[in-house]
Amino acid sequence: MGRLLQVRVTAWTFSEDEVEKAYSSLWKLVWQDPKVIQKKGVLELTGAVFDAVRVGLIDDDKVEALKDGAEKAEELRLEIEKLLGEWKPGEADKLIYQLEDLLDKLEEIADKF
Repeated sequence: MGRLLQVRVTAWTFSEDEVEKAYSSLWKLVWQDPKVIQKKGVLELTGAVFDAVRVGLIDDDKVEALKDGAEKAEELRLEIEKLLGEWKPGEADKLIYQLEDLLDKLEEIADKF
């Protein structure tokens, strides 16, 4: 890296609207007022679901149904961020597919609420 110019490896959601469509039940569950949330991408949704479960921002029955998946999703999110920070985008990409698959399963659960 240069003295003034740095290279960063990042992952971001290309369309927050697509996230809302793909995970509409999770979206509504954790972002009841989405206007107060600046970024609403896949990684942010993952963190919001985990926080809602961990802190008990949602009903206990919903916490119980989502808990295991939310914890695993958060572990994947943190590992993705770690790998990107270590300049390992190929390894992070593999975990991104796992994260999206897990969010699909969590969406199926949340859709039943």
